[in-house]
Amino acid sequence: MKKKIITILFSSLSILSYAQNEQMVTREGFVFGMSLGISNSIQSFPNKSQNDIGFGLDVKLGYMINPNIAILLTTNVSGYEYSGIGRTRKRDFGILAPSVQYWFKERFWLLGGIGLGVDAPVFFDIKNPETNKEETEYYSGLGIVGAVGYDIYQGKKFTIDLKARITYRNVNITEGKTNGVSPSLLIGINFY
Repeated sequence: MKKKIITILFSSLSILSYAQNEQMVTREGFVFGMSLGISNSIQSFPNKSQNDIGFGLDVKLGYMINPNIAILLTTNVSGYEYSGIGRTRKRDFGILAPSVQYWFKERFWLLGGIGLGVDAPVFFDIKNPETNKEETEYYSGLGIVGAVGYDIYQGKKFTIDLKARITYRNVNITEGKTNGVSPSLLIGINFY
């Protein structure tokens, strides 16, 4: 079933990219983008290693300083199952970082940033059903993000892109120091 969904997604995206006219996007002014997809969080905790497949989310806000370079504030989320202290629950393997996005071809781009690595509860799994109390432990440390992408569709003031992203995070949580990487495959929409 997963193979069929992925095949249909890639087929429709390739048809969409070939079907559009050759009108180029006007990249100027403020930038807002949001992406959603799948991620794999590979982490080393003090007492174990963990590998989780979950959702990936990406939000960026910034400004085009010229048609090929954007200065951005990005936040990247990769969900994972946390089973350390207390109950098993979903948490966020993510970062918040100033970043630079550079288009080295009309449709191909690179993104890189360094900032705050975060381990936080996800909004839909904060309340413990057994105690009815909110679990709001937030931890921070170093975070680095890199991505490469391709604009599969370009309108006049927006694009739809496909991106491969990797996030590194090093955070000190209750059990001790944890670090890891999270590769992701995302599809997004960006407005200029």
